[in-house]
Amino acid sequence: MKKCIKCGVETDDTSVYCKACRVAVRTDSSREGKKDRVMGREKTWIKPTAIAAGIAFIAVAGWFLKDLAAAKPAGMRPNFATQRDQSERHVNAVAVNDEGGVVRIPLASVEDGNAHFFTLTSGGKKISFFAMRAPDGSIHTAFDACVSCNHAKLGYRQEGDFVVCNNCGMGFKPTDIGRETGGCNPIPVNKSLDGQMLVLKTKDLEAGAQYF
Repeated sequence: MKKCIKCGVETDDTSVYCKACRVAVRTDSSREGKKDRVMGREKTWIKPTAIAAGIAFIAVAGWFLKDLAAAKPAGMRPNFATQRDQSERHVNAVAVNDEGGVVRIPLASVEDGNAHFFTLTSGGKKISFFAMRAPDGSIHTAFDACVSCNHAKLGYRQEGDFVVCNNCGMGFKPTDIGRETGGCNPIPVNKSLDGQMLVLKTKDLEAGAQYF
């Protein structure tokens, strides 16, 4: 109950006019109450909308960053001139032989940081591979072929600190050989060390005959 501001008679809270003097007893306070109720309803949808917008922004940003991260490694790889003279493929390659199921190469012959090429003849094919010591001291061995360009039968060469695909000109750091596979990456060959010898299994090399 509330009192009329003119005559003081108690009036029901829902009344618009005083029952005694007919003076309006519901003033701007009613409008303020309505405004508060409307604003209260607005607040109930503003918060969910803001949350939904935030989630959408994070999703779009995450997609963009994923694409950027995927593109970055490719952008960091240098491209060199192609070299499609097949006569040069085995010019500097050293012939090796099967020794009881393995091929042995002295470590001293591949420790200068250069890519050294070798060939094993098996089944009428010359299977070409190379070995080199990377700047971090690790030894890397791979076929002189890749999945993408092996059809061209051109293999790799070395230019500066990179091993380069002769067919497409893409360069690779020695430390990435065997760590990254597929595409134009050199196809890795398993190896082991036996004292001062680099050892590769003949069957592993022969498995690469399909690329030659």
